[in-house]
Amino acid sequence: MKEAPLRLLYIDDDPGLGRLVQRQLGRAGYEVEVQTSGPEGLQRLTEETYDAVALDHYMPGQDGLETLAAIRALPDPPPVIYVTGTQESRVAIAALKAGAADYVIKEIQGDFVELLGSAIQDAVEKVELRRAREAAEIEVRSARDRFEALAAERALLLREMNHRVANSLQIITSLLAVQAGAAQNAQVKDALTSAGGRVSAVARVHRRLYTSE
Repeated sequence: MKEAPLRLLYIDDDPGLGRLVQRQLGRAGYEVEVQTSGPEGLQRLTEETYDAVALDHYMPGQDGLETLAAIRALPDPPPVIYVTGTQESRVAIAALKAGAADYVIKEIQGDFVELLGSAIQDAVEKVELRRAREAAEIEVRSARDRFEALAAERALLLREMNHRVANSLQIITSLLAVQAGAAQNAQVKDALTSAGGRVSAVARVHRRLYTSE
């Protein structure tokens, strides 16, 4: 079964660059949608599901950092690759601090699109690993909770069983004592008394083994 292509939302006010990214990443198997402003991109994120977002820094009106903050405020947002045309490290640092998964320097004459694709792939893989780890942790907690519930139920049943055994031994001991007291034959009396003693001994052993303090 063929895997679904990675869905990328590319937000950049340069439509020409958007078409370039769409074309080149499309050849690499990505499904790329282009929006030319932060508000338009945010609107699409509320309507569709994307595996990743590539977000330009310099845009009129709502810039990249403002848009990034709004994306991060969405429920379960996709990873964001921050795209900037400046070499200033402060922009990249600000984006990473704001929650961007990675950043790529926009160099039209260089290997920008290839680097962008690599950054997207890495970010998506990290998200998948995180989700798999979280799912595994949930399963471990669920299994532990089930085990603890079963252990508690078993302990309750064991206490009930031990209580019933102790009561039964006590009843047998009492009945043997009554019968021994009522017996007229000395041999029968001795036999019943001896049997009662053995049952009492079993009851004492049972209490030592199973009665918790």
